[in-house]
Amino acid sequence: MRLVAGLLLFTWCFPLFAAAGGEPDRNYLFDIGKAGAAARPGYVKVTPETVYDRTRGYGWLVPPSAGFDTLYAKLPDTLFRDGLTASRELVFRVRLKPGSYFVSIMVGYPGSEPLRMKLSLNGRPLADSVVTPWYRLSYQTIRRKVRIAGDEATVRISPEGNGNVGIYALEFRPVTPPHVTAFSPGPETDTAEILRTIGGLEGKIQAGGNNLAAVNQLDMVRKYRQACDYYEMGGWSWATRRTGMNQIQRMYAVIDLLNQLVADPEDPLYGKALYLLAKTHFWLVKEDRMLLPDSREKAYFDQLASLYPGHELIRMYRGEQLETPFVSDLDPGNAPRWAVLQNEAMNRMQQVIHWWVKHRQAANGELGGKYGDDVEMLRWWLPAILGADDETARSGYTRLADGIWNSGALVRGYDKKVDDVEHSAELFRDSHTGMFLARYGDPVYLERAMISMQNFGSVWSAVNAHGHRHFKSYYFSATETWDGPPYGVDVPLNARALLPGLWLAWYNRTPRLTRELSEWASAWVEDARKQENGKPAGVIPPAVCFENERIGGYAPQWYDPELRYEYYQWDHLGHVAELYNHLSGMYGITRDSLFLQPVKQVAALMKEPGPGNPNPQPGTLEWTRQTLVRGGEDQPAGAHPFGNVFALTDRLTGNTSLTGQYGSPYNRYLLTGDTEKLLEGFERLLESLRYNFPLMTSEVRFTDRVYARGSELLTGMYTGHFGRGFEYPSLVATWKNTGPNVAVFVRRGDDTSACISLYNAGPAREVTMYTWMLAPGEYEITLGTDANDDTVPEKIQDRQTVKITERVGAVPFRLPGKQGVVVHVRRLRQGAALPYKLADVAVSAGGIRQNGAGKPEVYCSVHNIGNAPAKEITVRLLVDGKEEQRQEIALLEAPDDLVPRNLPVAFPLVSGRRNRQLTITVSGNFREITSLNNTVTIDTVPPTNQP
Repeated sequence: MRLVAGLLLFTWCFPLFAAAGGEPDRNYLFDIGKAGAAARPGYVKVTPETVYDRTRGYGWLVPPSAGFDTLYAKLPDTLFRDGLTASRELVFRVRLKPGSYFVSIMVGYPGSEPLRMKLSLNGRPLADSVVTPWYRLSYQTIRRKVRIAGDEATVRISPEGNGNVGIYALEFRPVTPPHVTAFSPGPETDTAEILRTIGGLEGKIQAGGNNLAAVNQLDMVRKYRQACDYYEMGGWSWATRRTGMNQIQRMYAVIDLLNQLVADPEDPLYGKALYLLAKTHFWLVKEDRMLLPDSREKAYFDQLASLYPGHELIRMYRGEQLETPFVSDLDPGNAPRWAVLQNEAMNRMQQVIHWWVKHRQAANGELGGKYGDDVEMLRWWLPAILGADDETARSGYTRLADGIWNSGALVRGYDKKVDDVEHSAELFRDSHTGMFLARYGDPVYLERAMISMQNFGSVWSAVNAHGHRHFKSYYFSATETWDGPPYGVDVPLNARALLPGLWLAWYNRTPRLTRELSEWASAWVEDARKQENGKPAGVIPPAVCFENERIGGYAPQWYDPELRYEYYQWDHLGHVAELYNHLSGMYGITRDSLFLQPVKQVAALMKEPGPGNPNPQPGTLEWTRQTLVRGGEDQPAGAHPFGNVFALTDRLTGNTSLTGQYGSPYNRYLLTGDTEKLLEGFERLLESLRYNFPLMTSEVRFTDRVYARGSELLTGMYTGHFGRGFEYPSLVATWKNTGPNVAVFVRRGDDTSACISLYNAGPAREVTMYTWMLAPGEYEITLGTDANDDTVPEKIQDRQTVKITERVGAVPFRLPGKQGVVVHVRRLRQGAALPYKLADVAVSAGGIRQNGAGKPEVYCSVHNIGNAPAKEITVRLLVDGKEEQRQEIALLEAPDDLVPRNLPVAFPLVSGRRNRQLTITVSGNFREITSLNNTVTIDTVPPTNQP
C-alpha cells in the first residue's frame, strides 16, 4: 500500500458543508456482509440491499454485486468473516454529526487474484494502491483521523484499472480524549498492565453513563493486545493450530492492527505500538525482503530513537553493534592466537545455543519458529557437540530430532505433505543427518534413516525407459510424487533428500541402498557428459526430464528449467553443488572413479583461461565458465559454493589439486600451512557472535535467521572436517570431555597419521580423542609440550601405543592444564582391512524402559544395524555395576532391505529393591562396525509401587 503523502499523521478537514453545532457523541459502526449473516454486537448490519436512505441515515449509493465468506473463521474479529464485493466501485454514505472522527475501512476479498483499490472520503483521497490479499491475508484496514464539516460522509472504494473491490466493515468513531492517559515508560509491552487496563475500561463501561471515550479506547487497547499475542506466538505449532494462520500471516495481521494505533500519535500506546510495528517490519524483511518490499523499519526505528534516546535494543535494531560481555578463563599472554580466538568463539557460540535450549526449547523439541525453520539452526551446532562435547547442545539437537520424528509431520521418515525438495527434505535431513555424528552408532537414528530411504526406491525414483534411475519429480512427499509437467523432472537438489542415505550407506554399506544410490549417481554422470539443448559437455544440468531425459526439463533452455523457484536455475550453484557433493561421497563409499568425473570436469573448466568476453551469452561455454569462477548467484552468501566440494574430493583422493583459491579459511590452511589466513576467518565468525546477543536469541521471530556465519572454521579446527560436519563423514577426530576451555587445532590427518595442537585453559583433565580416518593398525600416540606452537614438542609428556580395529577408534589421554601441547599420531604397523560385510549389534538409551508396577521388569531392544547377520548374541543386565542376568539371541539378520531388524529383551527385576543404575550390554564372537554402541546405562527411579 502506498500512503498518500502526509496522510498518516495529518488531520484532514473536509469543508463541504456548513458545520452543524456540537461535537459528535456516538459511533457509527457498520458490519458489511451477506444478508442473513449475524452482525457483530454493537454494529449495524449492511447488506447489498441496504440502499442509501436519508431518513435511515446510511446506505449504498453504488451498491455491491455479491457477498462472500472468508476462509479465516478462526479470526477473533468477526468483522472479517464475510463481506461484499463489486466489479466496479463501491460508494457508501452515512449521515453523521459534524466533527473529528477516526474512520476505519476494512477492505479486501479472500480470492487469490489481487485487488488494487483506491479509497476516498468526500472526494478527498485516503489511500491508494491498497492491495489484498496481503500475503494470503484477505484484508487490510485503513484508519485515518478526519474532520467532517457537513452532516454526510461518502466513502468511495474504486479499483485501480479494471478489477474488483471488496469491503468487510466501516467505522466512524469520534475523536475523544483517552480515559487512560499514560502507560509505563519505555517501548516494551507490560502484559499485566495491558490486562489491567482492559479490565478497568470494561468496568468503566459496565458502570454506565457516557463512556464513549472508554469504549473507543478499549477497542484500540484490545487490538494492541491482539497484536502482541500474535507477535509472541512466533512459529509455535500450537499457535498455528489455534489461530488457523501461519506465522507470516500473523505477522501481517500484527501490522494491520498496529497501523491502526500509530494512525494517532496522541494515543497513549503510540510509542509501544510503533516499537512493536518496527520490530515486525524488521523480522519480516530479515526473513525475506520480498515479504515487505515497502518496509518502513528504518523510519520507524529512527523515530523511536528520538522517543527513547539511548534505548539499547533500538540501537541494535538500527544497526549499532553492542558487544555482549565475555570473560575468558584463558590467559591470552600464555596461549597462541588461534586458541584465544577459538576460545572466545566457542564460548559465545555456546552462550547462544544454551539460551535456545534452556530458555526457548519446548519438550517436543520446537524452538518457536516452526520445525522447518528450527532445524536450520542446527546447521552450526555441531562444533559445540563434536569439539567442546557440549551436552546441552547435544540434548537440544536430539530433542529437536526426536520431536520432529514424533510430531506427525513425517510419514515413513519424510514430510507427509507434497512440496518441492528444498522444503520437503529439510525436516528429516536437517535434523537427522547430524545424529550420525552427535550420537554415533545409535541404532534409533540409523533405523530412522533406513525407513526414510525406503522411499527412494519405492516412491521417489524409478528406472526410466532409458535404463537410468532418476527421481520422478522434484515435488514429492513420503507417499507420492507429482510426475506430470512441469514437475516431472529430476534436479540436483534432490540430493538433499538423500543426504541421510549417503551417511547410512557410508555407515553400513546396505546393499539395496548402495545399489540404488549408485544407479542414481551414474545417471547424473551420464547427463553431465551430454552436449544437448545448448548445454556444454561435462556440466551437470539443473533439471532432467524423467520420461525422456531431456536436458533442462520442459524448458527451451538448459540453464533455466523454469521451475517454481529461481534457486533451481543452474547459476544458483549452491544447490547444484549438493549433487557434486553426493557424487564425491559415492566415490568415498564405492571407490568408483566414475563418480569423480563431473567434479574434475568442472574444476578443469574453471582453470581454463577465458576469451575475455565480459558479457557472454547465457548458456554458452564461456558463460558457464565465468559463472563457475565467480560462484554464481550464491557467492554473496559466503564461501564459493564449490569450495567444500573440491575440499571433500581432495580429501577422499589424497590430492590437493582442486581446493585452491575456492576453499574456506581452514581448507586453505591445510594447503598452505598459513595460520594467518586461517585466523582471518575468525573475523566473520566473531562478527556473528560477538554483538547484539538479543537479536540472536530473545528478539528472534524466525529461527532460520539465526546464523553463526563462518562456523565451519570451528568444525575444521576441532575435527579436521572440510565443511560444517554434516555433508559427509570426512573427519580426523571428535572429542569427549573437552569443554569450551580446551582449544583444538587439527593441523593435518589422514588414514595413517595426524597432528593436533591443543591448549587447555583450565586444570588438567582426562579427554578422549575419537579417530575417524585412521585405518586399522597399531599406532604410536605422543603428547608433548609446545610452548612456541610450532608443532615440534619441547618435551614428550606421554607416549602410548594403541590398536585401531574399528572405523572409529577411541584414544584416551590426560591433557595437562594451562599450557599448549601437540599430539602426534603415526602408524607403526598396518592392520587387516575392515571386511566389507560386518554385523553391528547395538542398544540405545531410547530403547530401554522400566516397568515398576506389578512385576518389575526392564525392557530393551537389541538391534543389528550392520550389513551381515549377527549370531549368538549375549545380552547382559548389570545392576549398579554388577552383572545379574544374561540372555542369548541366536540370530539377528542384517537390514539389507532397509527394514530395521531388532528384537525385544525383558529382564525381571527384584521386587522392592531400589536400583540406582541399570546397564545393558550386547556382545558376540564376531567383528562389528563399532563397539561404541554395545553398552548403555540409564539412571533408574524407584518403582511406582514403592513409597
